[in-house]
Amino acid sequence: MRACLFLAAAVFCAAAAQAQSTSTYRNPLPVRLPGGAPAQNCADPAVLRDPRAATPTWYLYCTTDPVSHAEREPGEQGGWKFRLMPIYRSQDLVHWDYVADAFADRPPPAAPKAGLWAPEPHYHDGRYWLYYTITDVVDVASPEPGCDNDSAIGVAVADSPAGPWRASPKPVVPPRRVDGATSGCKFDWTFDPDVVTDTDGTRYLYYGSYGGGIFVQRLAADGLSVEGEPRQVGTSWRYEGAEVVRHDGMWYLFASATDCCAGPLTGYALHVGRAVSPLGPFLDRHGEDMAAVRAGGTPVLPQNGNRWTGPGHNTVFQDAAGQWWTMYHAIDLNEPFFAPGLTRRVALLDRVDWVGGWPIVAGGGGPSDELLPAPAATADAPARPPVRVHGSGADLHLLWRDDFAKPPAPPWRWIRDPGTWQAGARGLAWSTQPGDLHVDTNSAPLLARPLPAGDVRIETRVRLDAPDDCCASNAQAGLVALGDDDNYVKLVVLAGRGLHQVEFAKEQKPVPAGYPRYGNTVAGTPAGADGWTWLRLDVRRAGGLERWTAWSSQDGRDWVGGGTWTHQLGAGARLALAAMGGGGRAATFGPVTVSRLGPAFGAAPGLQAGARRARDATSARP
Repeated sequence: MRACLFLAAAVFCAAAAQAQSTSTYRNPLPVRLPGGAPAQNCADPAVLRDPRAATPTWYLYCTTDPVSHAEREPGEQGGWKFRLMPIYRSQDLVHWDYVADAFADRPPPAAPKAGLWAPEPHYHDGRYWLYYTITDVVDVASPEPGCDNDSAIGVAVADSPAGPWRASPKPVVPPRRVDGATSGCKFDWTFDPDVVTDTDGTRYLYYGSYGGGIFVQRLAADGLSVEGEPRQVGTSWRYEGAEVVRHDGMWYLFASATDCCAGPLTGYALHVGRAVSPLGPFLDRHGEDMAAVRAGGTPVLPQNGNRWTGPGHNTVFQDAAGQWWTMYHAIDLNEPFFAPGLTRRVALLDRVDWVGGWPIVAGGGGPSDELLPAPAATADAPARPPVRVHGSGADLHLLWRDDFAKPPAPPWRWIRDPGTWQAGARGLAWSTQPGDLHVDTNSAPLLARPLPAGDVRIETRVRLDAPDDCCASNAQAGLVALGDDDNYVKLVVLAGRGLHQVEFAKEQKPVPAGYPRYGNTVAGTPAGADGWTWLRLDVRRAGGLERWTAWSSQDGRDWVGGGTWTHQLGAGARLALAAMGGGGRAATFGPVTVSRLGPAFGAAPGLQAGARRARDATSARP
């Protein structure tokens, strides 16, 4: 009897300990390899809840990549072992255990060294489907001999979410040549599949990436090909990693912008738009189209200056009790690489709430790095506490303002000759020069003056004369906060390759060998060709570290957040205006103001990005 009581108590205590361990979680997620060793990489994560499991069970699929420092294999890139889309299983959405790799070898039509990226699991008609990117194909109708970038979408089928997987020998979406190209190694990027099912049972496949844009097309009934005309839903050179979900009768496209894999200077970030149909168009909060040249998309998960940078390529799903979540990858600034050039991307999890018809991730505060309530593993789990919404407004005290009605005078001074310029009622104007401020090219003219110490807000408005088809060479105009030409943050309206966006970039030097010096992310949509775009930089300083946060606006009232870079520009930092590249594009700057920045308050970015009116102005002139 005593033994039975002891055994029952042990079982009860073990169950209680497990329940307690999964009542909270903290990023990154514990993803375990055979034997319990931690997996140190899960890029492009995708989650599938097994509809046939007796108890809630989820499967996690990751892109082809190294997963551990301990796994080395001669013959692979740099001696690293690349697992071909590893699969993990969980019953609580927090702890994940390795099950298998999707493939032991690259299946046809993949070339021997092709990447198998961005797995998309899908359950349909009693079987499990796994769609994926093939970066280089062979033995299809129109490959280019010797070309390694004729990418395609492949598919495999299994009777279990863990496989074994039987790959179709033909791609679902074959390589697509760049418009007008009939030969040569010129292909659009056919990457990053995502599958949704409409209310009438029609299935759609999203695919594409920076090179050519994101498209949606109807899946054939057999799931092995697409049919009908493709429709573009994401513009070229702006988005990749489409993830589409339906909520309250609307369709939401999550997509990632900028470079996924620049180590500690990765500025990858999630943006969102919504549509009444899975075919789009997907419009952001301001009605801007994510497929437009002046790219729409509301930032929904920008980096926030903590240990995580480059959050993106997400999957969105519900836990056992119906709460929405997103899993995505990000880079740990403490360990950004497996080796220089091979970025390490770990799996993070954050809650999604729907406010006013729009998703808010992690309360609008960016990727989380604190202990949080875990997802529900059962349908009868206790209700989650209300989401904590992060502040975005602040009290302001105006320090100075310059409207450039008169020529700029000290403490303003020119760094490098701008050529012809003019000050007047419309502000300060000069033309972009064929120079740049990028790594070892430091030829752009700047108009600079010292920045005050402490926490400040910098605002201006800029008008860049750049039509929709501009420019073969990037034209840009905006704000720079710099210590010197190699250490700065930059917030500019940028036009290049027919894409217009608000870029927020960072450069630093020195850096360790093999590390990048420059990284960028993006904010909101710039104004039209004949309009003004407002730019804002907030800096908060603590312990020698500066957190620079970007905002942009089309009217100076409704602001869109654009992420945070950390830097150490120091006490001698200067504010500069820049207009560069794209030869001869007119740039005009309106008033520039610098204000003391008080504590944050208010709602999340995208919900209420306002600020109290600056008050107690000491001077309207510099």
